[in-house]
Amino acid sequence: MQMQDTARKTAADGQVSLRRRFVGAGVAVLLAAAGGALYRHFSSTSSIRVESFMTPPTGGTKRILVLTGSARRGGNSEVLAEAFARGARSAGHTVEVFSCGRTPMRACMHCEGCWSTGKPCVLEDGFEQLWPQLEQADMLVFCSPLYWYAFSGHIKCAIDRMYPYSRKDRLRNMPVQEAVLLMCGESLFPRSFAGAAESYRQMLGFRHWKDRGRLFVTGVHEFGAMAGHRALATAESMGRNA
Repeated sequence: MQMQDTARKTAADGQVSLRRRFVGAGVAVLLAAAGGALYRHFSSTSSIRVESFMTPPTGGTKRILVLTGSARRGGNSEVLAEAFARGARSAGHTVEVFSCGRTPMRACMHCEGCWSTGKPCVLEDGFEQLWPQLEQADMLVFCSPLYWYAFSGHIKCAIDRMYPYSRKDRLRNMPVQEAVLLMCGESLFPRSFAGAAESYRQMLGFRHWKDRGRLFVTGVHEFGAMAGHRALATAESMGRNA
């Protein structure tokens, strides 16, 4: 009888031990998956510090041009841009919103044909709608979703096509003096926006634009994810303080 009890106890202990092994293996798999996700996020970004901020208003009404970088109508970045525009208009500023994603334009061809026709660019596409607005704006607002840790290709094409205004032999210039950066993306880590943030910082230095603020919204991806997001109030406040 004692031997049977001992055998049963040994079998029960074995089953408990087996269950523990399965549970331990499951926990290990989950930890490995979480660690892999964290590694992918951090290893694909830089050490550049990414932070959101806005500066005090500089006074006076402005002509503000907001460039959006998504082709998705009513998408998260477009909703973010609309919040900024709403705030800016409520403060008396004149605001134009230009959709780079829904106004097709080619990338700069570096053909050096700038101003040869009296216009900034010889290419005939969506940029012909954009350049007259660039020549009227006091402030540029870049609002883009995060694509591959950088600006979207749509808004990047628009930025590249501003090249004629950086040439020494330009016929005219952009009156832009200030800029704002608004971005949103699926990543939960602000550092994932470092690539775009650094590009923006370099543009500011090159063009001598005053940085009026930056807003990086993490964790939004699915359509409608921005609805009711607290970042909209921040963007609207940035617009009012433009």
